[in-house]
Amino acid sequence: MGMKISMNFSIDQDDLGRYANAADLRHFYESFSLSGLEVMPLGDDPQHLVEKDMVVGVHLCCITDWMDLDQAMLLSHYRRDLNYARRMRAEYVVFHVTQVSYAESLTYEMRHSDSEVVDAAAAFINELLDGQDYPFWFLMENLWWPGLNMLDARITERLLAQVHYAKKGLMLDTGHFMNSNYELETPADALAYLHQMLDEHEALLPMIRGIHLNQSLSGHYMKDYRKHPLIPKTDPTELATQTFLHIFQVDQHRPFAAPGVRELVSRIDPDYVTLEYITRNRKEHAQFLKAGTDALKPVTTVRELAARSSI
Repeated sequence: MGMKISMNFSIDQDDLGRYANAADLRHFYESFSLSGLEVMPLGDDPQHLVEKDMVVGVHLCCITDWMDLDQAMLLSHYRRDLNYARRMRAEYVVFHVTQVSYAESLTYEMRHSDSEVVDAAAAFINELLDGQDYPFWFLMENLWWPGLNMLDARITERLLAQVHYAKKGLMLDTGHFMNSNYELETPADALAYLHQMLDEHEALLPMIRGIHLNQSLSGHYMKDYRKHPLIPKTDPTELATQTFLHIFQVDQHRPFAAPGVRELVSRIDPDYVTLEYITRNRKEHAQFLKAGTDALKPVTTVRELAARSSI
């Protein structure tokens, strides 16, 4: 099949408003030789910007604080997105395996262990997928919260062993994994940390079918934050705002474009790579995509190597 490289795209006004029509969106991603989109279906697409042949994957609208919620509601929520993925003929979907409340994400006082979360998630995934005939891969993504965080290969194996779905696999988010180590200061540090994790997950490498390729080096911010953590607001709206502002500082979603990134991707040999960025506008997104796609090309000159080292 060959590796497909895509970009993330959310169906919300921030992304929809950047393009005049479907042809404009298609021209944008094809100008970087991308195969298409990994779509997060947050809302309606009144302009019909996203056409079926653009969609490579669908990122389910994942609920991170879910273990105490009504299961029927959760099943309905996820089946809506799974049905969208079927209609759009997606080749894979992405599901976060984590449990964290807004308050926990601010205080770092967690109520659940990794094993408790993966056990609960596997049971829920089986309820969601058993007896269904979905055609796509179901790829479970790491975060830096309790659950699947790639910090212990035994936990990763514990999750995979319990999920019944035949076309199951992992979506490694490189930036999320970086967020688990406050000591990382440079892209070279991040690469070494990722390779160490891959060494420990060697037997599971074939299960990493996809990569969300991005960089998040927020250790300096987190070291300072842990000395002066925010006190969670009691008003739910204020708490949500407080949490998202903090998360955007932690989880940067910038291009991971240093020398060695191409070799990292080659080692994993995934079917899918999503250049997953958070950007302020179309121009910045184009700059990030150029850096990200250039990093996946072979280096042919000393000038190229120097350019990548300076990103």
